[in-house]
Amino acid sequence: MMRVGALAFIGVLGTALAFSQVPRSYKADVEPIFVKECGDCHSSDRPKKGLDLSADKGYANLVGKKSQEVPELLLVAPGDPQNSYLWHKLQHTAKEGKGMPRGIFSSRKLAEQDLQVIREWIEQGAKP
Repeated sequence: MMRVGALAFIGVLGTALAFSQVPRSYKADVEPIFVKECGDCHSSDRPKKGLDLSADKGYANLVGKKSQEVPELLLVAPGDPQNSYLWHKLQHTAKEGKGMPRGIFSSRKLAEQDLQVIREWIEQGAKP
């Protein structure tokens, strides 16, 4: 009986670990995505809409800051992707403005793995 209980515990623990999220931080996980994918338009040289996402500046310009297009939403609301304007822009579900990132002729979505990293980061509290 004890053996069955131990096996059940190991099974539950293994399942929980398989579905647990990797701890995410802006500096290690999110900043490289934004610098690579958004830097052409949102860098210190020419930040569109005044949003500078260049290295060492993006975090302070995103987390807890009001959206210019939808002021009742924060760009990033820690712990709450659905109330984060940035998340809607990246998902192409924003009611105002266009989906991001923008291409020459149209918007394109980030790779699913990049979107997952950003979502996890927001869900985990948008840590620096």
